[in-house]
Amino acid sequence: MVIKPKLRSILEVVGDLSDKDASTNVVDTSVAHYAEDLSTEEVNDCLNELELLGLIKMLQRTRNVKGKKAGQSFRLLNITKAGLVELVSN
Repeated sequence: MVIKPKLRSILEVVGDLSDKDASTNVVDTSVAHYAEDLSTEEVNDCLNELELLGLIKMLQRTRNVKGKKAGQSFRLLNITKAGLVELVSN
C-alpha cells in the first residue's frame, strides 16, 4: 500500500514509540510531541486517517486520569499488524 509521506511519518512515530509491538499502547499526545513538523490538529487528522486505513487502532478517549489536569483528555492507540507490515515494506 502506498501512503502519503505525512501518514508514513506519523506511522513511524507510532511504531517507534511502541517499539514496533502491536500490544503496546501509545498516547496520542506523545505522537504529537514527536511529530515536530506537524501541528496537533494535523497529527490528529493523520491518526484518524491511519485508523481508517487499518494501520492503527485507537481506543476510546480518556478524561480526568490521576496525575492529569482536569479537563485534559488523551487517546491510547496501538499499531496494528497491518501497520507493522507497512513499516517493513518500505
